[in-house]
Amino acid sequence: MRSDSMFFYNLSLAMQSFKRAPTLYFLIMLTLSIGVGVLCANLALVNSMASDPIPEKSDKLIHISMNTWPGDQPPDEPMHILRYRDAMKIAESDIPKRSAVFYASGVYARDVESTSMKRFDSDVRATTPGFFELTNAPFAYGSAFEKDHGMEVVIGDELNQKIFAGKNSVGKTLELDGELLTIVGVLKSWVLRPLFYHATEGRAFNLTDDIYAPLETAIDLGWSIHARSSSADNYSGVEDTRDKNAYYLQVWVELDDVNQRSLMQSYLDNYSQQLKEAGEHPLATRNELHNVNEWLSVKKVVDQKVLAFTIASVLFLAVCIFNASSLLLSRFHAAKFEVGLRRAIGASNRHMLIQGLTESVLLGIFTGAVALVLSWLFLKLSVQFLPRLANIAVLEPKLLVLGMLLALITSIASALYPLYRANRYTISAELK
Repeated sequence: MRSDSMFFYNLSLAMQSFKRAPTLYFLIMLTLSIGVGVLCANLALVNSMASDPIPEKSDKLIHISMNTWPGDQPPDEPMHILRYRDAMKIAESDIPKRSAVFYASGVYARDVESTSMKRFDSDVRATTPGFFELTNAPFAYGSAFEKDHGMEVVIGDELNQKIFAGKNSVGKTLELDGELLTIVGVLKSWVLRPLFYHATEGRAFNLTDDIYAPLETAIDLGWSIHARSSSADNYSGVEDTRDKNAYYLQVWVELDDVNQRSLMQSYLDNYSQQLKEAGEHPLATRNELHNVNEWLSVKKVVDQKVLAFTIASVLFLAVCIFNASSLLLSRFHAAKFEVGLRRAIGASNRHMLIQGLTESVLLGIFTGAVALVLSWLFLKLSVQFLPRLANIAVLEPKLLVLGMLLALITSIASALYPLYRANRYTISAELK
């Protein structure tokens, strides 16, 4: 018999088998679908948490932590937030290819030309211009601002959609907390999973910011700090922090190779040692440089609860496979006369195996389709319990492919023992 005819013959037998016991096969499909769906939903979360957000240069982007706290007991050692003069010391170095010094803030934004007085609560990244090239921020219109000072801003795609319906808004003026700033650039939709440049304070799964403003302008305007800060001095507002021991700035640098990293380490250690010798801090010299993936690992971005539940879902899938195999075995016992008769009229072990695998693959395809729907539902349910995961609860194409492969593998795995039993069965056993 030709191979294509044999395939359609086995396919016909599989469909007849499904029709003779629809309830049984539905239970098998549902059992495997739940197991695969739960596992894929958890893998989707872990994949987003553990993924490299900027693979093209994640090994070159370095976060800097320092230990220049003036007291004996710093909040952390070293601290991931720096004071103004320490951050500027790094920014003025010619070792990095580029650097970014920034802090998180927030303002209410509106289009000055709008007749509506509605204002949009917007997340702000007050930063130096190097931020955009360092992070490979994608521009839809315009470009980045070029100076630390200036009444100019870059806005994100989401805010541009809200205020300007997604149109080219370069040259438009925004009112930000009563101040007028001109838009010089608009970003494309920009997703970073995780948000590596601000992975602290539980923000690793936040969206990218709405507004990017020059650092010095934000400080001069007194835009408050909306992230962790520590201070050994009293100050009236952020505009009063430049010469104070106020720690709130994060610093990233881009280094081309290991040699530059060593040079940067020496540069920071020498600077800290000079401060210590001048009596400005009593701490041991300890400055740390972490690339993107090292930093995400240090900050434990992968939620241990989600990771533990993923491991548990693998065990749950194994139980589902065992249950599905038991159901298929009961189907074999119910149809053992048919199996024995087919063997008696000449069906070989190979034919029986191919027919059983065809049935398993077909069942696996149905299972995969249902499992992917269940994965989506499980992700939506997980977001209800853990709202902070909303931005990473995404089934990427590779997870869809993995889900189908898992469904096929589990369907075949559950059929192996019943197929083994069927291949050992003969009509003589039934006649006896």
